[in-house]
Amino acid sequence: MRNEQLDVFLAELKELTDIESPTSSLEGVDRVADWFIRKAESLGLAYQKIPMTSDKVTDSLFISNNPNAEQFDILFVAHMDTVFPLGTGKDVPFKRQDGHINALGVIDDKAGALLSFYVLQELDLSRYNIGIYLNSHEEIGSMYAKESIRDYARKSKYCFVMEPAREDGSMVATRKGMITYKVEFHGVAAHAGNHPERGRSALVEAANFIVEFSKLNDFNAGHTFNCFMTNGGSAHNVIADYSSLIIEMRYKLPSSVEYFERHLKRILENPFVQGVTSNKELINVEAPMIDEIHLPKIKQVFDQVGQELQTPIKWVDAGGLSDGNIAASAGCPTIDGLGPTGGNMHAKTEYLVIDSVVPKCNLVLAVIKKLFEK
Repeated sequence: MRNEQLDVFLAELKELTDIESPTSSLEGVDRVADWFIRKAESLGLAYQKIPMTSDKVTDSLFISNNPNAEQFDILFVAHMDTVFPLGTGKDVPFKRQDGHINALGVIDDKAGALLSFYVLQELDLSRYNIGIYLNSHEEIGSMYAKESIRDYARKSKYCFVMEPAREDGSMVATRKGMITYKVEFHGVAAHAGNHPERGRSALVEAANFIVEFSKLNDFNAGHTFNCFMTNGGSAHNVIADYSSLIIEMRYKLPSSVEYFERHLKRILENPFVQGVTSNKELINVEAPMIDEIHLPKIKQVFDQVGQELQTPIKWVDAGGLSDGNIAASAGCPTIDGLGPTGGNMHAKTEYLVIDSVVPKCNLVLAVIKKLFEK
């Protein structure tokens, strides 16, 4: 990517960020998809809409120079949705100041999604099969896109996830995994003033559950627990007969899964408030993005290219998840955080570092060429 292309990139980025596309706005995400379809057609690329299995989200999008290829050399993964409710855009117009761009979704993840096209247009596409998967609902966990992402990842030699680089420019080498349960507690209602002794508080049981799991956080082992209440009773003068929460574990090691299940069973089968029962439902699960076989080799290529381009290479191990976890779970060698540098994700102050765009594009481009040197 040449420096003179940067103004075109930023103009296109403004068009994308001017479209408000929270996950729940199917129309907004569809408008972003339509924008990328026009971009693909201008580059002579083909596209396919990928239907999801829920009417809560809209289609994802796959773009390629050879969409029916048996194998893809590089699979780019990015997402079209944001977290900001409709109407937020009037408070956060596209703004360029002090080397930054401030706009909704500018770094998470519209700049990364757009940058993948700039990498692709610099490649000799007679030599490569390239795919770009644009997810419609990454911000709510990619629940309905997981299998299609895995399908493409299984057919790909490498997956490059275009989530943003960290504020210091670090790319993401590993990510923790996640297991999420919904837990419901059922007690006995009673008047909190007249007959509290007749009640069996589901809310007190839930509170004790949260406290018990807070004691099990182990930063050395790499697993942590977080809960949030989804129902905490009906009124201040009623002993709560129902309460519910979500508990989520972030983890690195397979042993943590057994640890979580064992303590979940122990705590739920031994209620603190006698007479309260409970049930649990698995909501989401995703394995860690940790590849001890391919990752060292890929990082070495990035380091070599970084030296050649005089571009600093830094890595971070992340606690958050992305679609990189999904691609990696399919056995595809995956590197994440390959979008431009930026920060304040999910806040109105979200920003892109302008000077990071061209170097990151050229770094990714050179890495691809190095990976496939004959």
